[in-house]
Amino acid sequence: MRVNWILASFAVAFLLVGSPALAIGLTPPASRIAIHVEQGDWGTARTQDIETVLTSVADALVPFFPQRASSRVLVTSSRQGPRVLLERSPDGAHRVLLNVQDTRWDQFAYQFSHELCHIFSNSEHRDMSGGVVARDHQWFEEALCEAVSLFTLKQMASSWEHSPPYPHWKDYAPAFREYAARLLGEKHRHLPLDKSVADWYAENREVLGSNPYLREKNEFLATQLIALLEEAPGSLGVIGYLNLEKPSFSKTFEAYLESWYSCCPEETRDFARRVISLFTRGDHDGTAVAAVTVSVGIPY
Repeated sequence: MRVNWILASFAVAFLLVGSPALAIGLTPPASRIAIHVEQGDWGTARTQDIETVLTSVADALVPFFPQRASSRVLVTSSRQGPRVLLERSPDGAHRVLLNVQDTRWDQFAYQFSHELCHIFSNSEHRDMSGGVVARDHQWFEEALCEAVSLFTLKQMASSWEHSPPYPHWKDYAPAFREYAARLLGEKHRHLPLDKSVADWYAENREVLGSNPYLREKNEFLATQLIALLEEAPGSLGVIGYLNLEKPSFSKTFEAYLESWYSCCPEETRDFARRVISLFTRGDHDGTAVAAVTVSVGIPY
């Protein structure tokens, strides 16, 4: 999968001309996920360097998803990306399309972590009905994956500041944090102070059900979810229990959340509980009004 790195003397030649490629005498960091980047329209970025960046993304996420440690991912450049394909490669690898060019490592990290999240949240369990993928509240998964992308950007900023893949890449670390901050600062990601997530969901549930790819709406919810992740970063792995049960066009969002909560091991349920609690709101008399009511006895 990953090519052997060339001799240090050849690495020096790249460094002298300003290539972002190889550092002297260094071995690329190991990843438990096997990532192969196909040759394609990557602009000035080299496939070896892209693999190193994507490996860094995987290293930031895989510890939370040990059940995915042996995954293999084939990455292709495509104007149809970013997306993860349901159909695997002939040798069984997950297939991910990315739409990035040149050495925009922040963009590579942002897109790839989102697609890894789809893989980790069991996207392959989605069924076909009449030739159409059973989305089963796909908008919620999209929001979670957007939150994971933001989380990963911040993680990589910290890891590259202290232990970049190669020493000369350390200066790129702030770009990850700046990109996350720029995204989080977008106006559509925030609600007026007098509104709650439950209010927002009550207003948008119909349109979310009809089109799960309304980017601004998914990004709004992701901003609320990243706040929960940052409060309890060890809870990220609970996403790995999403979509474990068979999808259905007719399953309500309430039933979908109940399925997720029920599939989570007891010790991981707190984060799922806190996510679900976002969809409740306080009425004017102080009583709890549930935009989503889950029947597994979750205390709001």
